Amino acid sequence: MGSGSIKRVRTGCWTCRKRGYRCDEGKPVCAECTRLGLECEGYNIRLTWMQSSSRTRNPKSRPLTRGDGARAPSIREEAPAPELALTKLQAAPSSVLSSKDQFLLHHFVYTVSGLLSSTHDRSINTYCRVVLPMAMSSDLLLDTLLLVSTSHLPSTYEQFAPDLPHYRNRVLPKLINRINTWDGFDATALATIIMMSINEVFVVNPQNWSHHLRAAGKIIADYMVQCKAPDRDLKMLLDIFAYQSVLASVGTGYTSLVMDFYTRDTWSALTGDSNAFLTSVDRLLSHVAKLSMLSSASTVDGSSRYIEASQMAAAIHLKSKLVEWEPPQAIPNDACNTAEAMRYAGLLFFHKLTLMLPSSHDREDIEHYCREIVRHIGYVSVDSPSAASHLWPLYMAGYFLNHNGSVDYEVQSFVRDRLTALKSRRGVKTLDKVRERLEQVWISNRTGTPALDGPLILI
Repeated sequence: MGSGSIKRVRTGCWTCRKRGYRCDEGKPVCAECTRLGLECEGYNIRLTWMQSSSRTRNPKSRPLTRGDGARAPSIREEAPAPELALTKLQAAPSSVLSSKDQFLLHHFVYTVSGLLSSTHDRSINTYCRVVLPMAMSSDLLLDTLLLVSTSHLPSTYEQFAPDLPHYRNRVLPKLINRINTWDGFDATALATIIMMSINEVFVVNPQNWSHHLRAAGKIIADYMVQCKAPDRDLKMLLDIFAYQSVLASVGTGYTSLVMDFYTRDTWSALTGDSNAFLTSVDRLLSHVAKLSMLSSASTVDGSSRYIEASQMAAAIHLKSKLVEWEPPQAIPNDACNTAEAMRYAGLLFFHKLTLMLPSSHDREDIEHYCREIVRHIGYVSVDSPSAASHLWPLYMAGYFLNHNGSVDYEVQSFVRDRLTALKSRRGVKTLDKVRERLEQVWISNRTGTPALDGPLILI
C-alpha cells in the first residue's frame, strides 16, 4: 500500500476518522461506511476527559468527578465536524455566552437533543431543526435550553447540581413577565414552555410537568380557535406537545391535557417519513388519547381512574382498534418493535381503566401483553434512539405482570435491568423514579400491602 493511500482526517464520521480515510460526510451515514458494510459512528461531538491538572488553568484545581469517582467531561470539547458546529448558526443571541453557557449549549445540541428524539436523523430532530434556531434569537428560550442541560447533567455529574438555581432564576422571571404581557400567539414562547416541561422530566416533578403542559395546551387551543394553518416547523413543535400530553394523561391522570386536534387518526408533521418515529405511532397514540378521555377520576388528584359502564362500549371499540393496529411496514426494525411495545402498553392501559376485578381470561390477556412488551423491547439495543420511547411500555409490563396475584420474576428482572441500563446511558432521573415505583409494587404484591399509584412521568 502506497504511503499516500492513507490520509489522516479531522472531519467526517468517527469511523472514517479512526480508520484514517477520507469521508464524504453523508447523512445519516457516510457512503464509505455503507460501501464497506461498517457501522458509521456518526458525527456527534465527543467529550474529552481531564487526565491531569495540566489541562486546567489552575494546576491546583481538582477535576470534576461523578458520584462514583469517574471524571466528568471538561468544558473543552473535541471539535465536531464543521457542518455541525454551532458557528453555523448565523443568528447569535443578544446575550454573551460564558464558557459554561457554551458548554451547556453544546451539551444540549450534541447530547440532550439526541436523548429526546427517537431517530438518528438530525434533519427531523425537532430540538435541532426548530427549537435551536428559535433560541438563537431569543434569550428566554436560550436560557431555557441551558437550564434543561443543567438539569440533565447532575444525574451523572453531581458537581452541576449547584448551578440549577442560577439557571432557573435566569428563566422564571422572564417567563413570568412574558406570560403576564401576553399579546397573541408566539411560537418562541410556546417552545419555551414546552422545553420547561421537558426540564421537569429531568428533575422528576410530575406536577410541574403537567402544569407546563396545561399552559402550553391553552396557548395551542387559543391558536387553533383562530383557524390558522401551522407550517411544518410549528407542527413539529406541536408534535412534541402531543406526545407528552398523551403520556401525561396516562401517567398523571390529567385527561384535560388531551385535545381534540390530537384525537384525529393522523396528525404528525412528518407523515410519510419512515425515519420519523412519531409519524409511525400517531394513530396509536390517538387511540390511547381517546381511551384517556373516556375515563373519570375516582380520587382528587386523578391517580385512580376508571371508565364508567356508560362508556364501556366506546372503550371496547378502542381496544379493538388497538388490537388491529399495525406499525407501518417501511419503518426501521427498532422503531417497529418499539411501536409494538407501545401498542401492548395501550392495551394494558385499557385494562387499567376497565377492570376492577379482572377475570382469569383477562389475566391471560394481560400476561400475554406484558410478555410481548418484553419480547419486543428485548430486540432493541439500549443504545438505540428508539429507546427514548421505552419507559411507558416497561412500566406497564412491570406493573401488570407483577400485580393482582400474577408474578413473573423473569420479567421483573428484565424490566429492572433495562431501566438501570437506560439510566446509565441516558442519565434521566425519571427512570430511577419509575424503577422505585415498580419496586414498591413488587414488594406490596408479596406482602399484601397496598401499592402507591400516584402521578408518574412516563417519557
